[in-house]
Amino acid sequence: MLDKRTARLLKKINELSADGAYKVVEEEELLSSFPAHEEGNEALLHHSLNYLCDHKYVEIKYAENGVYCLCSLPEGRAYCETEQKERGDVFRRRRDIIALSAVGAFVGGFAGGMVAWLISSLL
Repeated sequence: MLDKRTARLLKKINELSADGAYKVVEEEELLSSFPAHEEGNEALLHHSLNYLCDHKYVEIKYAENGVYCLCSLPEGRAYCETEQKERGDVFRRRRDIIALSAVGAFVGGFAGGMVAWLISSLL
């Protein structure tokens, strides 16, 4: 599992090399994927890129003077697709829980009302 910063960087790299070919990218373009308070931190970028490269998410052909030639590997693209699918699943589960809770509340209120009506009519 990747942290948020590294996952955003991987997503940016996937967008840049969507066709699977190597792309030449400047450091500033990669740094733009980081949150505003971390933007401009080259050490974090190098650490994240090394992590992605070590775990076979991306391949870096060369990195010189703030210019990178890199490519997203199939495992990196699969990670982003899986993460996006999981986010959709979480949304659907929350929606289902809310809907079932509303139905349960309605049924419980109706049943309570019926019991109250029966008791009041018997007395």
